Amino acid sequence: MPLTNQDIAQKLRADATKLARSGSNLYRVRAFRSAAMAVLGLQNEVAELVAAGRTHYLEQVPGIGKSLAETIARYFVGRPLIGAGAGPSGSPVR
Repeated sequence: MPLTNQDIAQKLRADATKLARSGSNLYRVRAFRSAAMAVLGLQNEVAELVAAGRTHYLEQVPGIGKSLAETIARYFVGRPLIGAGAGPSGSPVR
């Protein structure tokens, strides 16, 4: 069953919470929360954009930039984003 926009927003909020608890940059935490709200406001399902290889459209949505568009796309391939020392972009959390 594909992820819905609601599911994606929930994952973004959960990642924001994990980032906040790990002491990550406040602006990064806010960016994840902002992206969650942006996803909820979309009329189209993000799953359709990702399946069609159109994640670049997400970058044009206010509140979602290139990095967060890539993070959202990774939700669909089942890669863990946070945990085991990795941040949402797959890089070490600092």
